[in-house]
Amino acid sequence: MLKNSLLVTVVLFVFSAFPMTAIASDWFDWRWYGAAGPCDEKCSVMVFGGKFVETAMTDIFLKGNVSPFNWEYGDSTFLGFAASRTVASFWEDRFTIEPELGFGKRFGEMDEYEVWAAVFLRYNYFPWNDYIYTTVAASTGLSYASAVSDIEKARAGNDRGDRLLHYLAPEITFALPQDKSREMVVRFHHRSGAYGAVSDADGGAQYLTVGLRLRF
Repeated sequence: MLKNSLLVTVVLFVFSAFPMTAIASDWFDWRWYGAAGPCDEKCSVMVFGGKFVETAMTDIFLKGNVSPFNWEYGDSTFLGFAASRTVASFWEDRFTIEPELGFGKRFGEMDEYEVWAAVFLRYNYFPWNDYIYTTVAASTGLSYASAVSDIEKARAGNDRGDRLLHYLAPEITFALPQDKSREMVVRFHHRSGAYGAVSDADGGAQYLTVGLRLRF
């Protein structure tokens, strides 16, 4: 399973690096831009940080405990940096595909470093976007930590944890319609074994974060 996950991530990154001619149908309108050449407002960088969340992700997103005010938090914080690029869009640009590379540092009860490579699927066609431009996105990818903290070992369910885990980061962004180049980002930065797809570790470190993304 781990080999399959690694293969999918590598293929997505390699395939997105080659520019392709826009392919359009009457409704799907699939467009590949690739990762080479001028950015043309398809590149972005982001700085973000936040607080460790003890509440399980399954309780938050599958059991309806979606209010951050009801979550339990731990004594660890996170600061991260990420760079991404839009390599494709489809359905009249309602959806975009954005590979991302990131680097982060934990502080407090956990002090490890993290690096990740992921691909985000983003939706940006909300009826109120003329008033406040909003997008939502989620990722699939891999996250590697410099060490396995005691907290991650406890959350893993196997007393070991794993340095290499799946990276899942749902996020919502807000920007002014007249200047979409600057976004406020609220991201749930999460790593886990993905039900055995990447590791037999159940849970890992996760943070509720807020950040600023600049598109150029």
